Amino acid sequence: MSLTSKCWIVVCISDTHQRHRELTDRLKSSHSGDILIHAGDITNFGRGSKPFEDFDQWLSELPFKEKLIIGGNHDSITVPSLNHGRFLHDEQVIIDDYLRIYGSSWRPTGESTWSDIPSNSHIVVTHNPPISRNGSHVDLEVNLQLRLNQIKPLLSVFGHIHADYGIWKHLNGILFANAASYPSSSSRILNDPLRFKISIDENSMTSIEHLI
Repeated sequence: MSLTSKCWIVVCISDTHQRHRELTDRLKSSHSGDILIHAGDITNFGRGSKPFEDFDQWLSELPFKEKLIIGGNHDSITVPSLNHGRFLHDEQVIIDDYLRIYGSSWRPTGESTWSDIPSNSHIVVTHNPPISRNGSHVDLEVNLQLRLNQIKPLLSVFGHIHADYGIWKHLNGILFANAASYPSSSSRILNDPLRFKISIDENSMTSIEHLI
């Protein structure tokens, strides 16, 4: 069935570690979009609900239609209560009746097959890294990489390894985005959010473009 062409600007951040407000100006101007994705580590082992309450209030100030959040290994509340964003806990959402985004919070390394990721996902969001620029890391999820290679989403968004911030394309066509906002040195400003344009044409063909 043919349909009207659509596109979305997807903006990705991760590992803000309670410094999320430093991104406010950029997310309201140069790095704005339709869908905001936060790939975990909202806090820095912050206890109680206060760090999440401030984060939720911050979300309410951002001009995104959709705000999708997962948890990281530094987040003490497994499923925080958010009024201004949607927390994805091993679930897929469908945006505008088409764009399918799956999100899963941190899982202990090596303990999951990740077989629950739906095969029709356009975007997969995890805190666990499926791949590293350096080829190896103690927290790499080999099983996650295998599952992604099977289902071939347009985009894999993750964080956790701050030094791996950036984008690269695998041989199978998947675009991998380590969206870690926290810089390699705490004295530096946060890394820029990563922006993508995802399009679908009237023949249901999808494409993705990294926006500088």
